[in-house]
Amino acid sequence: MAYWPMRALPDFKERPAVLVPLRFEAVEMAAAVPPLRLAGAWTMQVHDPRFHGISALAIDQGRFLAATDLGAVIRFDMPAASHPRAMLKDLRFGPGKFGPKWARDAESIARDLTGRGWWIGFEQNHSLWLYDSSFRNARASVDLNRPDWWYNRGAEGLIPEGAGLLVLAENGREAMPVRRNRIGRVSLAAGADVADAARAPDGSAWLLLRTKGLNGISQAIARLNRTQAGYRAGPAWPVPKGLFDNYEGMAIERRPGGGLRFWLVTDDGHRIMARNLLVALDYLPSEHGQSPATSAGPSKLQPVETP
Repeated sequence: MAYWPMRALPDFKERPAVLVPLRFEAVEMAAAVPPLRLAGAWTMQVHDPRFHGISALAIDQGRFLAATDLGAVIRFDMPAASHPRAMLKDLRFGPGKFGPKWARDAESIARDLTGRGWWIGFEQNHSLWLYDSSFRNARASVDLNRPDWWYNRGAEGLIPEGAGLLVLAENGREAMPVRRNRIGRVSLAAGADVADAARAPDGSAWLLLRTKGLNGISQAIARLNRTQAGYRAGPAWPVPKGLFDNYEGMAIERRPGGGLRFWLVTDDGHRIMARNLLVALDYLPSEHGQSPATSAGPSKLQPVETP
């Protein structure tokens, strides 16, 4: 599987924000393992070079909001839109100099619950940056002070916690509550690498997990639970994927009548055989002998103060 190493990619030049057509093409996928049910899968095509390397996903006012390792944010329609479009914009402010790809390697995104905008987690330069809702300006930044992290294994998941954040390390072994003037460190027992994390509308917190083996990448979704020592992943349900697919973004919405829908997006990783894939998985615990109140109820995670 051919790909370009991170620091071998050419520098990028500033491009204007654009609104362009987005093409969805439905594809077949293997069935999901209950209590997950495959609701749809689509490849995505946009004629803009910034529509690659999608590494984080959220839902904002009925549209997707994504961050990429090419230093851009993308707002794009859901597959049900009659004329889907995507808005692409460069992150002009952030860690390091604008231009080198490693300086704007965005890997996670979370809404600021105090209404100030959106937090983005960067690797290479391990830090958090707060942007206004339009992403025109940066309002604050937090140096995670992690020289022990590898360049490309950093803040892979962000979960809003009250007025603060919970940072989840890609290695699946550390979580960092970010409070005012203080960054904590607690244990995380994910049992795999963390590819992303998200909070559901019902308050529960979830992990998108990734395991690399001789047969490629396998991935799963698991509930994030609080323990006395830190955090632990609950039972993990594998998700359907193609051989070269690498899910890096996850967003969650409530479904009519109960249950949750997990939206997953792949990072094509600038690999020749990879694709930009969007997948919808419905979580219906009541159909499998589980109560939504106990299996996907409000999280017991403790709120933290604003960074």
